[in-house]
Amino acid sequence: MGVFDPLLFFYSIFTVPKTIMDTNNIEQILLGKLILEPELLEKYNFHVDIFQTPLNKEIYTIIDKYKQNGTTIDIITISKKLNHLDNCTSYLSSLLDKGHIYADVQSLILELDEISKTNKLLHIAQDIDNSVSNHKTTSAIMYEIQKNLEGINDNTTQELSSLSDLLKNTLEDINKRMSTDGLLGIATGFDKIDKFTGGWQESDLVIIGGASSMGKTSFALALLLNACVYSNCPSVIFSYEMSGTQLLKRLISMESGVNNSYIINGTLGKDEYLHVNQAIAKIEKLPLNIDECNITSLNYLIKKTKEYVRVKNVKLVLVDYLQLVSYSNKNSTREQEVSKVARTLKNLAKELNITIIALSQLNRGVGMRAMGKPTLSDLRESGEIEQASDVVILIHRPEYYGIEHDDKGEPTKGMANIIFAKGRNIGVGEIPLRFNSSLTKFENL
Repeated sequence: MGVFDPLLFFYSIFTVPKTIMDTNNIEQILLGKLILEPELLEKYNFHVDIFQTPLNKEIYTIIDKYKQNGTTIDIITISKKLNHLDNCTSYLSSLLDKGHIYADVQSLILELDEISKTNKLLHIAQDIDNSVSNHKTTSAIMYEIQKNLEGINDNTTQELSSLSDLLKNTLEDINKRMSTDGLLGIATGFDKIDKFTGGWQESDLVIIGGASSMGKTSFALALLLNACVYSNCPSVIFSYEMSGTQLLKRLISMESGVNNSYIINGTLGKDEYLHVNQAIAKIEKLPLNIDECNITSLNYLIKKTKEYVRVKNVKLVLVDYLQLVSYSNKNSTREQEVSKVARTLKNLAKELNITIIALSQLNRGVGMRAMGKPTLSDLRESGEIEQASDVVILIHRPEYYGIEHDDKGEPTKGMANIIFAKGRNIGVGEIPLRFNSSLTKFENL
């Protein structure tokens, strides 16, 4: 068996023969069109790095700068910046000739973008080969790979959306919402929350925070279960703290009405055992997935989320919980690492057009407060979590802190306040729910 050559491997996968036109020719046609129609720079969003030929890259930089400054763009003005080159006017004239060739601008850009990415991947392969030869640790090599791949993705080209297209899409969304009964998103299963939110919306990052023993995992599980039941929504939970068996026992308890401790201890009567089996039969039919997260890295979470979306059409993702997702960067603080996770989850929700719900710890000081009522500032490593999220929910159970009556004199026994501390598109407010402590289950009042 021969020795594995990473460079040869990457070449075999990514190198695509150009049978019709070479890279330089594609660049020249695109530059010719940009000189003839400078307004194309406003319509398409692409990076200077798609140009591989140094001269073509220099010409594009001049055109782009002239466009930003409002300078006239023609072969005369461009040649003034290229007077250090011989025959520059002749070369620019040839670009104008090629600019008249019929070719779709977006196709030209995408072709050059693909070539640029291929070259960058080959450089990454070379770097991997050098790193392995220099006996770098696998974690250091993986970090460099991730950083380089992020750089490639940051330069992805795309056509800019026009205002008319955005207005058309907005009107379609308004009409769609008018034709429904108010619940356009994924059902939460709680009447007042559904009315307040309209259901969970695509591309949203929802953060659920609560002090220890407030029931945030139980609340999140209820949201997941209800999404499957009421909206038939394919969902997945990434569980970093509990095993799949532990989670299922909780779900079975919630669905069957049988105390979870009886299920754990196996002290079930005949009727209870029947209810448990009925609950199992119901849960088995739901589009629910559980990932026990044997790997805690952020890369694993990203990769598996995309896989669940692609293979199982998942629309709702639950992460339990945010601070347990690991992102190692030796030069960053813990708050910066958690911020990176939060920003990545938001970008992932937007990229995949799904809803992501992530649980978050609160600072321990919240329990020392008189009423124990949490606020946004109580989110642990809160800076970027608050900024990245679309909705922040905080769970408060006054009874837990020995408070027997609320501000209105109403009894707090069995009550839970679901505090919407941030709602980018829905506002803020509080919604009361019933909390069944024997089942650790949240219910409509």
